[in-house]
Amino acid sequence: MTRAPKPRANLSKLVDGLSRSLRGRRIVIAEPGRELPLALRGVSGASITIARFGAIDAAFLAEQMPDVILAPLMSPEHDILDLARVLAGAGYRGALRAYCAPLPRPEVVRREVAQIWPEGDFDILDIPAALPGPGPDPL
Repeated sequence: MTRAPKPRANLSKLVDGLSRSLRGRRIVIAEPGRELPLALRGVSGASITIARFGAIDAAFLAEQMPDVILAPLMSPEHDILDLARVLAGAGYRGALRAYCAPLPRPEVVRREVAQIWPEGDFDILDIPAALPGPGPDPL
């Protein structure tokens, strides 16, 4: 019987992948949650800007010129569909990546975003749940 990978091992793989794919890029993180900034600790050589959802508009995007925008799939005030509407209206042509715990059917969210922002480059990053209780920081 194969054992499921531990969440901390999954997080380490995520950090390694993010480090390689985001190096040298301009990144905007919209309304970051706890999980993603931890995962970004290993990323080097990138320009990272933190932004509130309400600050993201055409002028902000023209000033920052992000290659990728990272945002939680859902937050108390908005969700990724709200952000996709803003980006579509602003004419944003970069990538949008939502992050969340693994979803049972991520293709449903991808289809919804594609309906709002058909020309968009959208995908979902699975952020594994952290292990409960005390333990060393894996990063």
